[in-house]
Amino acid sequence: MSSSNRILYVVQGIPGSNAPTKHAFAIADLLSMCGYEPHFMVAGIADPKLPALVEEFDYPVEFPKGLTLSGRQLAAKYAERLVSRVSIPAFNEAMARVNPAVVIYYAIQNRLAKAIERVCRSAGVPVLVDETDWFETHFDGDLAKWIVAKSRERRVTDADESVDGVLAISPFFKEHFEELKKAQGAPRVMFLPPLNRSGDALDEVPPLEFAKRKSTRFFYAGSPAGKDYIDCFVEAMASCAGSFETEPELDVVGVSQREGEILLHGRGAGAAVRFHGRLPHAAVIEMLRRADFGILFRQPALYARAGFSTKFAECMSNGVPMLCNAVGGADLVLSPGVDGIVVPDLKLASLAEGVRSACCMSDDELIDMKRVTLAKSKELFQPENYVVQMTEFLGSLRGACSR
Repeated sequence: MSSSNRILYVVQGIPGSNAPTKHAFAIADLLSMCGYEPHFMVAGIADPKLPALVEEFDYPVEFPKGLTLSGRQLAAKYAERLVSRVSIPAFNEAMARVNPAVVIYYAIQNRLAKAIERVCRSAGVPVLVDETDWFETHFDGDLAKWIVAKSRERRVTDADESVDGVLAISPFFKEHFEELKKAQGAPRVMFLPPLNRSGDALDEVPPLEFAKRKSTRFFYAGSPAGKDYIDCFVEAMASCAGSFETEPELDVVGVSQREGEILLHGRGAGAAVRFHGRLPHAAVIEMLRRADFGILFRQPALYARAGFSTKFAECMSNGVPMLCNAVGGADLVLSPGVDGIVVPDLKLASLAEGVRSACCMSDDELIDMKRVTLAKSKELFQPENYVVQMTEFLGSLRGACSR
C-alpha cells in the first residue's frame, strides 16, 4: 500500500483543447484541492509529430514511447487497441515509478482496465473508474472498429464491476453501481457531474441587452449527427414563426452552412438558423453568453441516460438555462420551469410547446430563470463543493484496501 498522496490517472484521449481533457483536468483540480498530486498517463495512440507530446500541461502527463505510432502503422495501432500489448507494460512501469496512493482510469479499453486492477490488487492500491459513457455498439461493416468499440462497451459490465470505487457522472450511473454494491458489496460510488475549471463559470447574470427583447435566442455547439438532434427543433421553430411575443432564433457552432443544409435535409424552411462552423473556444463562450437558452435533444437511449453532456454544465455555468427533452439523464438535475425547460419527447407538438414556453417568457421571468440557473450551476459544477466528500471517499477506499 502506497503512503504517498500521488494519484496515477490513466486516460485514453490525447490531451488538448477538447472535452475529455477538460473533464479529467477538472477532476485533477479537485484532487489537488484534496491534497493529492495527479499524474497522467496517456494510453491512447499518439502520432510522433503530435504537438501535445512536447507541450507543458497543468499536471505531469506522459506519453509512453511505444504508443507513439504514425498513421502508416495501422496494423500496430489496431493490435494495440485490441490487446493493449504496449499500454499494459507502460502502466506497470508508471505504477512502479509514481508509487500512487490511488489509480484512476478513464475511457480506456477493457483489457488494460483488467490488467490495472490485477496489478493494483496485489499492491493494495485502490482502483477508481471515472465513468462517463455507456454506448451500445452496433456493427457498421468495419470489423476491427467494431471490436475496439465493443471492448470499451464491455468494460462497463466487466472491469468496472470489479473496481473499488466509481466516480459516476450521471444519476443513472450512480443508481446502476449502487445496485451493484447492494448485490456484491462493491464498488463504492460517488456522484460527480462535469466540473468547471477556474474561470469557466460566470460570476453573475448580466442584464438583457435590450429594454424589451424581440427575439429568443437558442444556442447549440457540437456535432449533432448521430447523437444530438437539431433538425426536429428547427422544424418546430419554423412551425411557430410569427406566433409568439418573441421570434425564435438558433445559432449553431461546429457545423458549417453546407453541413447544416445537409443535416436539415429540407426541414424547417423559414426558421431563423445561423450556422457558424468551427470557432475558437473563447468565441463560442462569448456567443453562448448572449443566448437565452441552450438546447440539447437526444433519443432516450442508453448513451443519453448514462452520460451527462458537458453542454449542460457549460450553458448553466454561463447563466443560460437548458431546453431539452426528457431522457432520464442530465435532465434529471433540472427543475422544469424553474432553471430550465424539459419537453417529454421529440415530437413536433412537444418541441413547439418548448419553443412557446421560452418565447412567451417575459424579460423579467427570463432573467430570474437565468439567475436560478447560474446559482444551481455553482452548486453542481464547482469543484470546491466536493472537496469534503471526495476527501472522505478516497479515504474510505484507501482504508478498505489497507485492511
